[in-house]
Amino acid sequence: MTSPVDTQSESSTLSGQSVSPGVAYGQIFLSMESLEEIGTTRLADDEVDAELARVDSVARAARVSLVHQRKQLGEHFTEDQRRIFDTHLTMLEDPTIEADLRGRIVDDRLTFESALKDMLEVYERLFEVVESENLRNKLADMRDIALRLLRFSRPPSERVKDQDRKGGILVVRELSLSDLTEALDHGITGLIAEQGSLSSHGAILTRAAGIPAVIGVGDIEGKLNAGAHVLLDGDNGLVLVEPDPETVQIAQGRAPEGGFETLPPATLQDGTAIQLEAAVAAPSEAKQVRSLGIRTIGMYRTELPVIQRQGRPREDSLAVLYGQVVSAVDHVTFRLPDLSSSSEIGYLYPVAEPNPNAGLRGVRLLMQRPELLTLQLRALLRASEGKEVRVAVPFVVDADEIRVVRSAAENAREELRLEGLKVPHAVEIGVVFETPASALLGRELMQVADFGLIGLDTLAECLLMSDRRNHEELVLNRLRSVHPVVLRAVRKLISVSAGLQKPIGVYGESLVQPALAQLLVGIGVRRFSVRPSILRQAHGMLHAMDLDTCERVAELACRASTSEDLKALLPQSWLV
Repeated sequence: MTSPVDTQSESSTLSGQSVSPGVAYGQIFLSMESLEEIGTTRLADDEVDAELARVDSVARAARVSLVHQRKQLGEHFTEDQRRIFDTHLTMLEDPTIEADLRGRIVDDRLTFESALKDMLEVYERLFEVVESENLRNKLADMRDIALRLLRFSRPPSERVKDQDRKGGILVVRELSLSDLTEALDHGITGLIAEQGSLSSHGAILTRAAGIPAVIGVGDIEGKLNAGAHVLLDGDNGLVLVEPDPETVQIAQGRAPEGGFETLPPATLQDGTAIQLEAAVAAPSEAKQVRSLGIRTIGMYRTELPVIQRQGRPREDSLAVLYGQVVSAVDHVTFRLPDLSSSSEIGYLYPVAEPNPNAGLRGVRLLMQRPELLTLQLRALLRASEGKEVRVAVPFVVDADEIRVVRSAAENAREELRLEGLKVPHAVEIGVVFETPASALLGRELMQVADFGLIGLDTLAECLLMSDRRNHEELVLNRLRSVHPVVLRAVRKLISVSAGLQKPIGVYGESLVQPALAQLLVGIGVRRFSVRPSILRQAHGMLHAMDLDTCERVAELACRASTSEDLKALLPQSWLV
């Protein structure tokens, strides 16, 4: 059966950053208030006293509400986390803030809303040149307080009623404490934010409350219509718009009506075998994968526990977590944490970097912080209980990085053996091809690695200098279309791996594009890893492919000079 999600364009899957794990499905409710949208409105002289009275009334109502929420919602949080409420309450009670607002109303004849906007803009100008994470979070708290005051400045009839949003998913500008308390008050099951920080107070409390959440989904209003239904994947930082019922049931770990239909081994039309594997980020997803008959996880992301904890993870906890994954399937490839300073983990990145993607990212961070590398490797080896362990190294640019990880893995294995624990005979170390340097050094890297993984989306971003989080059409179109340089780079890596008789696979969200998937098959890709919710879609797409056509078109496509030239070569049936 063809489901709605099968026929949607790639824009139906929105990418962001995971804040809080879990899956939520429901109708979206837009709550996109923004002080930036408030104009400058002046008061007549005889309106000033009434506006000053509004300041008193609104501030009092906001304080009473916050005290009530702290009391009612306190069970969700630790004492330290409840102090965040106290911080906001202190700011609401700060006489200098109220005096600032009153001064702008009296001196500049501004309405309460305009004065609020004016005051916040001053704070933002003061803080925008500061690189301190604490001060950036302080500014986020100021915006949160301003938003709370703005909401209480409305007439009661315009405020959200409990029954309006129960079971829905709240879409906001920036994840804040105000939004979280609204979610908890009104039975919201998930949060999506256009912007925000992983270390903000709103993010910390959202994780503590256990509400699935994704931030960094740009231009939300342009992509989501009020009333639409979405599947929020908090484990992978994804939002699926109007998914089909089976996708929702699989993501929620429930069997569809009549039970799961186990997928047979993936093949093309002519019977050519394809290794279809899963790319996952949580043990719950590993169990879903097995229920579909997929016994191999081609890429397990290990960074999520580090990001969510925002502190040093414990080896015992990681070993238990990874053990759940190992026991769910037959084979797992664990990708070491691919972190950058954009994750805003204070103990790893005490100072902000001007360009996180070109800084201490992936294996560079692991080499800079060898204790984190050792922690991950020991946890993985303990979880394996003697079974085969495959470890992929992210963001590689030369062979020495592979050698460093291999040496660390051997040291960790020997340590555990001496401690009397059951360990595998060896650890397979693989390279993730996602940087231009790794693509150019394919042979040298594969000579020192045991296997390869091609991170197609990141490789395309780097080769085309196009950020998928940039929402300018000219930038996005570079990534939406298949570019010859990306195809040639992948073909070279496939050829090198075949010559060295070492396995290599491809993973990435863009694999659901029919044209790209068929071109990849045409240049020799025989191993794909996709997220669980699209495994069935990918399986059906592969089975419909004609190998001869794929190879013939791919040969021509690799000779194209531009993405438009390449597109003109594609059969019309590939462009759906």
